[in-house]
Parts: sequence; structure tokens; C-alpha cells
Amino acid sequence: MIRIAVVDDEKECLERIDGYLDRLSGYRMERFLTTDAKKLLEKSRSGVGFDIVFLDIEMGSMTGIEAAKQISEGGSGPLIIFTTAHSQYVKEAFYVNAFQYMFKPIKFEDFRYEFERAANAVQRRNRTFEISHGREKVLLKCSDILYIETRDRHLVVKTTDSEYPYNGTIEEVQRQLSGYGFSKAEQGILINLGHVRKIDQTQAELDNGETKFISRRMYKAFLADLNVYLSRNQ
Repeated sequence: MIRIAVVDDEKECLERIDGYLDRLSGYRMERFLTTDAKKLLEKSRSGVGFDIVFLDIEMGSMTGIEAAKQISEGGSGPLIIFTTAHSQYVKEAFYVNAFQYMFKPIKFEDFRYEFERAANAVQRRNRTFEISHGREKVLLKCSDILYIETRDRHLVVKTTDSEYPYNGTIEEVQRQLSGYGFSKAEQGILINLGHVRKIDQTQAELDNGETKFISRRMYKAFLADLNVYLSRNQ
């Protein structure tokens, strides 16, 4: 199930996107439509999580940029696709990590292409990774994992809010997470490319402030993986 919000203070635009969603086949969707960005924030604060948000920028009570900042606070928020008739907001959209920026009037073929890209990204984000932690089985969202590294003869999964030691090998984990945005930075560590803030030729800085060494031998492959990841998720 993909949870979708559409926010636009022009009812005609709201209905057009809703109609486009009706024309897409093969997706199970749950939709929330509103003409007021504040209603979106109320839903989010009440615990309703969205996967994809189509968000107009110029609205009366609150701009789409302001709403995007608030629903993205505290980590991984929804994928935001801005819909607008004005090009001057592209730079601001970039700073709130918008998934895409679409100009009105939106054609169905363009809409379908961007929706399919976003739906594929949601699938990757929602993928879970199971480990044995003590006597318990723990399911972790791949998008919450910063890195997995070898430490004192076992593996440690570092997430956005905790650490989980367990038995396994980096090679085995790399096979399990193939295609889900992880890359080996050196022999004993896999990094989630979605949490990389910046890199140079010796290290990667993550969005929690940690830095991880990138070996000279693996730098080119790591950079290539990062470029592919960014091309698929922007």
C-alpha cells in the first residue's frame, strides 16, 4: 500500500492529479486530498505517515516549501514532488530535498513517469532487513540503517537511533542488500548511500555527523554506486 497526499489550493489541479492516479494500474493506494497545507500537517502530526506527497508551492495559508520543511523534520519524511507553475522556487525545493519538481499544466505521461520513479523509491525505502539480536528476531527498515560494519568478530548494524550486534559476514549482507542503495566503502563496512552527506577521496560524511573511511581500492566503485543512487532518487 502506497500512502499518497495531494495538496493544492486549486480544486481543478487537485482533481486532475486524482484523476491521473485513477488511471495508474498495478498499485494499491491510500489517498488524502486537501486544498490546505495545514490539513496535511495535522494528518502527519496525528501519526498518519505518507510515502509520496504531491505539493503545490504557492498557496494561501502556507506555502508548499514551508509545509515540506515541517513534514520532513526528524529524519526520513515522504518523497515530495512539488507541482507549480513558477520556476523561481527550484532552488528552495532543492534545499528541502524534493524528489522532483513538476511544472503545471502537468501531462499524464510525465506524471506517470515520475510517479513510477517515486513508487520504486518507496519500495526500496520500505524494504526490511531481518537480524537475530540476542534471542530476538528484529526487523529493521533499510532506510533507517546508516551502515553495517565488522566490529570485534561480529557485525553491528547502526541505525538512526540505535545499534544492533549480530553474527554474520559483510559478504552475506552485501548479497542480501544488493539493489537497495548500499555500497562497500572498505573491506569491513557497507554504507547506506541515502545517508551520505558528502564524500572526498578518503572518507564519507553521513547525515548523523559520523565519518567513515573509504579505501583507495574501493573509492571509484563507491563513487560510481553513489552516482547511480543519486540519479535514481532525484
